[in-house]
Amino acid sequence: MRVNIPFLTVAAMLAGSAPAFAVGDPNNPDWPCVQKKVLDLSPTAIWDGPALDAHKDWFQDKELSTVVKKLATRRVPIEKAVAALETYIKAQPEADRDAKLTKAFAGLFSTVNTQRRSVISGIEKFQRAQKERAKELEQQGVDIAKLQGDIVVDDTAAVPPSPEEEKLYWAGRIFQERQANIPIACELPATIEERLFELARTIRGMMSK
Repeated sequence: MRVNIPFLTVAAMLAGSAPAFAVGDPNNPDWPCVQKKVLDLSPTAIWDGPALDAHKDWFQDKELSTVVKKLATRRVPIEKAVAALETYIKAQPEADRDAKLTKAFAGLFSTVNTQRRSVISGIEKFQRAQKERAKELEQQGVDIAKLQGDIVVDDTAAVPPSPEEEKLYWAGRIFQERQANIPIACELPATIEERLFELARTIRGMMSK
């Protein structure tokens, strides 16, 4: 008789992950976050300036496109990104500045919305992979149990785990660590939104009307 500690530990890991796989929104079964899934942002919820429809050609201005990239890149401090925008705007004729600022926000919103959508898609893809991995680990555990017979604890004859058990145990640990990272990933869309909101206020404040 053997003490199948690794298999039992993996089973506990998978059981502990069950709440993360609970479906909070039937329309989005692969969305693991407590935050409601909103795939696309609405510019009207962020921007109270001029309409953006006439500024969809923002990317044709190469200098402005470079500024927009800085504004949208999270690793670039907001202060540096805004400084780049200010330098660009000051170089424009005063009569054109409001239109240029509107175009800058149009580019920023389009870029950030695409980034955010990609992040959400990545979270769901990761969760689907975790679900499949959980099924695989569970089946591997069942297969090991079938090969070894019933799991019985014998205090007098503890047997070291087999290579298969060791492999399953460490695979379970990796699975658990990855699952623990999901709540952190779920905060990323909100972080992206916060930067966008702050920059929208800054850009709007630079406008004359």
